[in-house]
Amino acid sequence: MKKFISILLCAALAFAACQPVNPDKDDEVYQGIKAKVEMSSADPIPADGGQLVVTVTDSPAFTVSFPKTATSWLSVSQAENVITFTANANPSAVLRYASVSLIDQELKIAITNFDVMQAGTAKDVEPVVYKTFSVTPESISVAAKDQSTVFVVNADDEIGWTVTSDNPAFVAAPASGNGSKSVTISFPANEIQSEVTANITVSTEAENVRQQSFTVAITQAAAKDEKPVVKPAPGTVLAEWYFAKSQLDVLKTNFTIEVSHDLADAAGNAGAYVEPNISGKGRLEYYHGVDKAAAGVVDKAHKRCKRIIGTYGEPCVYGTYKQDYILWTAYTENEAPIAAGTKLHLFFVLRPNNEGVMKYWLIEYLDGDEWKPALPVTDGDGFQYNIELFFEEGAQTNTEIEPTVTLSKDTDAAQFRITCTSSMGTGGSDISVINAAWALRFAGEDCNANHPEYSVKRHPIIDVVE
Repeated sequence: MKKFISILLCAALAFAACQPVNPDKDDEVYQGIKAKVEMSSADPIPADGGQLVVTVTDSPAFTVSFPKTATSWLSVSQAENVITFTANANPSAVLRYASVSLIDQELKIAITNFDVMQAGTAKDVEPVVYKTFSVTPESISVAAKDQSTVFVVNADDEIGWTVTSDNPAFVAAPASGNGSKSVTISFPANEIQSEVTANITVSTEAENVRQQSFTVAITQAAAKDEKPVVKPAPGTVLAEWYFAKSQLDVLKTNFTIEVSHDLADAAGNAGAYVEPNISGKGRLEYYHGVDKAAAGVVDKAHKRCKRIIGTYGEPCVYGTYKQDYILWTAYTENEAPIAAGTKLHLFFVLRPNNEGVMKYWLIEYLDGDEWKPALPVTDGDGFQYNIELFFEEGAQTNTEIEPTVTLSKDTDAAQFRITCTSSMGTGGSDISVINAAWALRFAGEDCNANHPEYSVKRHPIIDVVE
């Protein structure tokens, strides 16, 4: 009879190994043959069912033993030293296994053991599809005299949202809505010499958005020290621009709003402007009068509006429409108010590239805090205008705009506003949808060599006549 006191199992598979004898004990080790196993695959049996074949070598006669709890899904057949395990489909996502022992038929003890494993069923988990909800921009700075600003809520049509303000003087319109919209925040001019702030929170209760609230931080500049009114000398240039190919990089610094920009279609100027690049202080800005996507004049899936500096250094606006306006601004050297009696002069040139660019515009100037016509006004069919743009017989046409006005009141800055007052295009047809190719150019010195007539030899300027 073979002697033994205890049997240390020889581990099978990758992790089983024969354990060393403890020298502190007077034990004898198993004197029988040590079994070896080779599996047909190192991977678990597939979740949809299958077989695992185990070949046993260097072994005495043996029987196979595994838990009764596994017999519901696992069956075994044996042909001498080859064991075949067959597993049913596993409906669970959890991997399952059975611990198998090979039993020496003479000694009735385990000569090796290993696990038969089966993979769990991969569950189809629906990925979370997040809905659009955000605001742009999340911080806004305004001047002390400003009384409104605009931001955009970007949201899928089914997303409802509300707007709240931590400063009651800053009022939102609309205060709630669905989908993408421009939100106008109105507030009083700041008359104190410290900044005024407001945190405007836009929130939603909709599920499957990455974030349910956003805050737009508005900072209104402190009121400036009152400066004495000045009357600039005749011939003083308050601001002068130079639109040419050589100036391309300078001009486009703050005037590049592509169609993909969050504010490309939104009401306001999208933060875009062109500063004087010859002399003086001021800005040229183009404002959308309404949110064009919300108004339905542009396809929401295909934005049409943009502001760029063209190849020849000309500021270009794509997507002109009724209520849009151009704003020219110029300041005195120390930004002091301009005295009543000052005569101001503006010169610039507009050129539409297509019959879909808006035709009728009204130019006004700021006199104190009142806007007044800068040129004689003509009555149209339900609108007024004093600028008419042309695109006749497929030809682009430059229109020179050159008003001279006299201030009757002290005025903070020289400002001229040119507002589109009709939705009629230069081709004579009413425009209901904006086309991506229709551009209004502020004409400059350089132009396509095939069209020298486009060139403008005088620069845009705001100066003092007397």
